[in-house]
Amino acid sequence: MNTTEGRAWHVLSGAKGVGAKTLWRIADFLASRNQTASWLLQHCGEIDVVLEMKKAGIVIPGFKKNEYGELEKFANRQVTVLHPLHADFPPRLRALKDMSSLPAILYVRGNIAILNRPAVAIVGMRQAGEAALTAAAALAAEAAARDVTIVSGYAAGIDTAAHLAALRSKGTTAMVLPEGIHHFQTRPELLDHLTIDNILVVSQFEPDAKWAAYMAMTRNKLVGALSGALVVIVSGPERDANGRMSGTFDAGMAALKMEIPVFAVAPSFFIDPPLGNCQLIARGCRAWDPAAGAAPIIEALRSHADHKLPKQLDLFEKDEDESVL
Repeated sequence: MNTTEGRAWHVLSGAKGVGAKTLWRIADFLASRNQTASWLLQHCGEIDVVLEMKKAGIVIPGFKKNEYGELEKFANRQVTVLHPLHADFPPRLRALKDMSSLPAILYVRGNIAILNRPAVAIVGMRQAGEAALTAAAALAAEAAARDVTIVSGYAAGIDTAAHLAALRSKGTTAMVLPEGIHHFQTRPELLDHLTIDNILVVSQFEPDAKWAAYMAMTRNKLVGALSGALVVIVSGPERDANGRMSGTFDAGMAALKMEIPVFAVAPSFFIDPPLGNCQLIARGCRAWDPAAGAAPIIEALRSHADHKLPKQLDLFEKDEDESVL
């Protein structure tokens, strides 16, 4: 169920001239004044103060109930609006927002507590061979069994194999959508494994937004930002013959930019090594042999949590004899 505050942030996010950077500035301003987005909508003239400029050109609608009509369906679809001042908003995004363009608003369904768990992203091409799919599933299953959430982009191929393996191992998974959350539909192969506790569906886009190629690329940054490490199973080259960038390659590079540990399956694992994997390793990704299992990735995840990010990974704070790691 959404609160009035969540609805107010939704209105702000749709205001003319307001993007993610402005929303982050608004959040900082409101926090410094101990105020809310609802208050800002009732005092629209304060927007120039927020942005420290006159005539910012931002048009924010007034705080009126009829502005929220479309949000009434959120409750029926169990969608929650997370914003930077929400208690459950992932602190990882705030920690990384200056390193990459990251959203200040998330629309989520499912178990929100998953956002505060240790997480590894597993990504790869839709058209992956059987060996790649097996490697993705094995890694996801092992990590999930060790209480690590599996994050991926909910596409066919590697993404779905990772989500499914995590659920089969009684673990948790986060599905990051390249479209509005109202378009989410459960894949048939996942139906028998879903519970109210083991999944979280996440979108940074307007709830009714339809899929577009640029949204899929934009989503890649969020997949990495929600994770403590990212594993590329199989990637196409940076750009194909037509100049189009590989989405998987982009996900790896976006995570590297945010100084998140990135692994790519070692070219020697494949009969025909993927050019994208070779290029990513040349750019600074760590080569990973699936035979090594999840151990090196979880160790990197632990190290990254200790040195880079806010304390939110309860798994790594257990007593040594209690830890599943």
